[in-house]
Amino acid sequence: MSQSSATPELEKTDRAAVHCTVGIVGAGAIGCFLGGILAQDKQLEVQFFGREAMGTELAAHGLSVAVGPLTHRQSHVAFYTSQATLLQCDVVLVTVKATALAQLIPQLKKHLRADVPIVALQNGIGVAEVFAAQLNNPIFRAIVPFNVVKPSPGVFSKASGGDLLWPQTGNRRLQYLSRVFSSFGLPVQDVADMQSAEYGKLLLNLNNALNAISDLPLRQQLLDHHFRRILAQAMNEWLDVCRAAGIKPRRFAAVPVNWLPHLLRLPTTLFRLIARRMLAIEPFARSSMWDDVQAGRRTEIMYLNGAVVNAGIIHAVPTPVNAAIVELIIHLEQGDSLNSDPAALYQQLLGV
Repeated sequence: MSQSSATPELEKTDRAAVHCTVGIVGAGAIGCFLGGILAQDKQLEVQFFGREAMGTELAAHGLSVAVGPLTHRQSHVAFYTSQATLLQCDVVLVTVKATALAQLIPQLKKHLRADVPIVALQNGIGVAEVFAAQLNNPIFRAIVPFNVVKPSPGVFSKASGGDLLWPQTGNRRLQYLSRVFSSFGLPVQDVADMQSAEYGKLLLNLNNALNAISDLPLRQQLLDHHFRRILAQAMNEWLDVCRAAGIKPRRFAAVPVNWLPHLLRLPTTLFRLIARRMLAIEPFARSSMWDDVQAGRRTEIMYLNGAVVNAGIIHAVPTPVNAAIVELIIHLEQGDSLNSDPAALYQQLLGV
């Protein structure tokens, strides 16, 4: 990888107008990755907020971000375990898991100025409404459709394809952050219809739980036709709910959203040929839900497959496969062991 030291080609007037402090709340893989890119711009002071273990790691190893052929590195990181210094921030990116919002939002309300825009980057649907119900801050939604992995301490790498989906807005600071991401190698799409994007991202996130259940790297799991067929049925249920709700999910894959279940059901040899973009994943990449299960943490299952089940109830659409997946993840959260044999799971979930 080549080392990047160039600054973005941005207008000097823009630089003067948007000099600000950016807070990254939830400095895990996604937070460190995005914050590490923003920290390359000299007009931005980036502060990271997270667990003490991550602060110790970054203090020892620095922070490196790999985006394609580029590596961005900084030796010294402003890292805090308390949210007290959020008072200094002019923009905040919240990258904690959705399960942490109930505990975090009161802290944001206590320490954050009410005029500071918040960018919510959680998986799931209806996230912005969770923030807006308790905070008076301007709330924006952004979506990360790619995986980020940590191959070594302090190093965060983009492990799969996809552009950062950023809010289309008149806020100059958020516009500037979008250009900074692009200038340092991270493709960005400014999106007006974030609800469609949320629904489309959830379609892809339905695989997070299956990856945790399989205990396999993502690429290996997707090459197993039993897991693909389970995922196809889970996707079909969500697409049925979307149709009942009158919402068209945004397309993320190379094929239209309605074709994805058909693609997944193809024989593996044909799937491997057609789905090259979907399989362009680093060999060791796994879902964040797998990480949570391994660490004994509560997962986002109720914001993903659980959201499908809840929406299915509202719109009178059956969602038995997603409901069964939710139950399996709850068993894993409780420390139970599962039979992860693909054929057995296929028979258990689909009854064939």
